[in-house]
Amino acid sequence: MGIFDTLSSAAEVLRKADKIDEYKQILEAQRQILDMQKHIAELEESNKELSGKLEIKETLVTENDAYWINSKDKKDGPFCSRCWDVDRYLVRLHPCGNPAYFDCPNCKAGSVKAKPEFDRPINQFHHRESYL
Repeated sequence: MGIFDTLSSAAEVLRKADKIDEYKQILEAQRQILDMQKHIAELEESNKELSGKLEIKETLVTENDAYWINSKDKKDGPFCSRCWDVDRYLVRLHPCGNPAYFDCPNCKAGSVKAKPEFDRPINQFHHRESYL
């Protein structure tokens, strides 16, 4: 029998014995226990979230204005540096037009040249030659 059940039994005995003040004290103790259980659950959830972020932080590296996760098996990313630095959200950047550039769907901070090795320069004379 848990503490909540024990208090419920005691409250019932007090109610039947017409000990209203004591009965109210038991009800208040039960309410406080429920509040503490809720608070403990919130703390456990927060702890889990912070532990996950700490684990991520230990594997994050910055490269070309973006974050990447370097694990034993692979390199994952790119992730938005603004979202991580400011809000601690790990948001995957999305490719746009040129395969070297990426945008953040969350903060919309602007394009990041996360993969410069894939940059395709525009041939500025290509269009001019077609008119000659």
